Amino acid sequence: MNDTNYTQRLFEIIKSLSEDEQKSLLEDLNKRQIKKIRKHERQECLITVNYAFKGRAFQNYIQDISTEGVFIETREKFSVGDEILLTISYSSEVRPFRIAGEVVRIISKGVGVKFKKLSQVQEEIIKTIIKKSGESKKKSA
Repeated sequence: MNDTNYTQRLFEIIKSLSEDEQKSLLEDLNKRQIKKIRKHERQECLITVNYAFKGRAFQNYIQDISTEGVFIETREKFSVGDEILLTISYSSEVRPFRIAGEVVRIISKGVGVKFKKLSQVQEEIIKTIIKKSGESKKKSA
C-alpha cells in the first residue's frame, strides 16, 4: 500500500465514525503528538488542587505535573487563555503554595494549565513533587 492509499483508507475509516468516535480519536491522537513534543517530562500523579477562576473557587485533582504546568481533571468550562490561580497541596511535609497559570489545552477530561511564572522555591518544590510521585509510582508497580 502506498502513502496515498493509507491516507485515503484513513479518511474512509474516519468518515464512517460517529461524531463522538471522531472526537475521541482526535483526543487520542493529540495526546500521542503532545507526548512527542514536550520539552519537560510530566509525571503522573493525583494531587489535590484548589483553584480560583472568574471569582469562583473549585477543587479537583492534578493528573500530571511538570515544571511547566499541570493537567487538571475537571468538568468546568474553560477557554484557552483563561487565567487561574492554583493552590497546590501535595503533602503534610510541603506547605500549600500558589501559582498563577493559564489554560493552554482543553479536552473532555480536563484542562492543561501552563504556569505563568515560577519562583526558584516553587520550581524546587515541583521538582520534589515530580521525584516523589515517580518514586511512589514505582513502589506501587
